[in-house]
Amino acid sequence: MNDLPSSSRDGSSHDDWPRDGFVQVRGAREHNLKNVDVDLPRGALVVFTGVSGSGKSSLAFGTLYAEAQRRYLDSVSPYARRLFNQLGTPDVDRIDGLPPAVALQQGRGVTSARSSVGSLTTLNNVLRLLYSRAGDYPPGQGIIYAEGFSPNTPEGACPECHGLGRVFAVTEESMVPDPSLTIRERAVAAWPTAWAGQNQRDILVTLGYDVDTPWRDLPREARDWILFTDEQPQVPVYPGLTPEETRRAVKRRAEPSYLGTFTSARRHVLHTFANSGSESMKRRAASFMVIRECPVCHGKRLTRAALGVTFAGLDIMDFSRLPLRRAAELLAPAAAGQTDRPDGTPRPPRRRWP
Repeated sequence: MNDLPSSSRDGSSHDDWPRDGFVQVRGAREHNLKNVDVDLPRGALVVFTGVSGSGKSSLAFGTLYAEAQRRYLDSVSPYARRLFNQLGTPDVDRIDGLPPAVALQQGRGVTSARSSVGSLTTLNNVLRLLYSRAGDYPPGQGIIYAEGFSPNTPEGACPECHGLGRVFAVTEESMVPDPSLTIRERAVAAWPTAWAGQNQRDILVTLGYDVDTPWRDLPREARDWILFTDEQPQVPVYPGLTPEETRRAVKRRAEPSYLGTFTSARRHVLHTFANSGSESMKRRAASFMVIRECPVCHGKRLTRAALGVTFAGLDIMDFSRLPLRRAAELLAPAAAGQTDRPDGTPRPPRRRWP
């Protein structure tokens, strides 16, 4: 980057220089810039270098990008502008040759399980607007606003997986890895290993379940109840007694050591994973969980209504997975003003918005 004086050595004004192929900035005063004049080649990779505080970001983002974004937003509807984090008008005398633009923002993005290239670059915002306004809706379906095509909003997220595309499940195989063991031998590995696990086994003895038969030989009904019931019966507990001694104690209503509350293995795993403040306990609970594709959205993260809207025959999630070259090919007819669908049938008139 070169700071240019107001005139060249021969006395001619820079305003007289050819502008083709350049972005010309005159009088940039954003933040710590002091009336900076600079010419930048278009169609080239331009790098701003300098010590910290020299104004690199003020010129690149505070001036050039702010003006480019303003010109881009002038071409979209007021509704669409709400989807963008808008910058203010830069403090500059004049910028010539600058096209409308969007930017990959400086800085390290904070990613999550929901992040994608589209969300980090904000291109998803434009794609959602395209489907909302120009998508092919099933007959009789109402308008879906752009937010309804996002898996990160209540309007768009699949109600089954909450927009993740995956569901967490616990199975008999994940919670009982060795069915040759008995309950007393800790066949139900998903229960805690210390006193809390022993407590559940003692409760099962009071409830009359066989804790000394290999797990695989127990009746299916008993196995399903122990692993998956949502019931939480509270019963007297007699630790240290044999099953026969426990039955006699229950029959004569002997004073128990305490009252224990039963919790199924699944309930324990899910509750620990969702609520425990211990990362080690969360990791242990997660080890008994199985991640599966959501059976409702089939991994596409959106509501059925949103997935029912198509463009070029594709729902928005299938379109977002296309290579950029193929996406450009499918968008070209619409960009050229052609209104027919890919199969040659005419599209309905553009939807009118309130």
